[in-house]
Amino acid sequence: MNLEQMQSMWQAHSEKLDESMSLNKKLLQKIQAEGNKSELNKLILTRAIEGIVFFCIVLSLGTYMASSWSLTAPVVSAFVLNVFAVVGLAGSIGQIALLSKIDFSKPMKEILNDLIAVRTHSLNVFKLLILSAPFYMAYVFLGYDLFFGVDLFSLMSANTAIRFSVVGVIFGALAVLLVYKLKPENRTNKLIAWLYQEISGRRLTHLLDQFESMDKE
Repeated sequence: MNLEQMQSMWQAHSEKLDESMSLNKKLLQKIQAEGNKSELNKLILTRAIEGIVFFCIVLSLGTYMASSWSLTAPVVSAFVLNVFAVVGLAGSIGQIALLSKIDFSKPMKEILNDLIAVRTHSLNVFKLLILSAPFYMAYVFLGYDLFFGVDLFSLMSANTAIRFSVVGVIFGALAVLLVYKLKPENRTNKLIAWLYQEISGRRLTHLLDQFESMDKE
């Protein structure tokens, strides 16, 4: 076997090796895409269940207000809680719409931007829902009326009502502070980083981390 034949055999072997590596890479990408699609479908299912729960809450509170409409504390409480439940329902529907648009055959940058849009939407919905903190007594007033048939607010003294109002203002200030601090640049803070992960959810965080690392390569 002369040198020319050896070079020809080596070239053929190299081409087969490149072809094999290309096929393996395509197979790996297909497996990863299928795995990511499975995670995405689970996310959509989770948001759908969440949306159904919010819809049931909205329907129940709406029925309660319609059956006992008056300017009592329990009915006003039901109205306030219903507003936030509608926000939660709209948030779930919005997330399903954003998740359904994600296509793992798109370029890496576009997929990453779509995933970040879902996380941003989740954070914005959370910010709106956390603003319900000052109205914590709405749960108490409505609960007392539903379980005991008592309008607790009408039985409270003025001093007690003032104390609860002060606590509500404190909760409101804390909620506004949290909303202000909940920014990407503050993720070095352990609490903010933890909230980012919890609000986004394990599956979305996993997908984001995976595509962010791939985008840096």
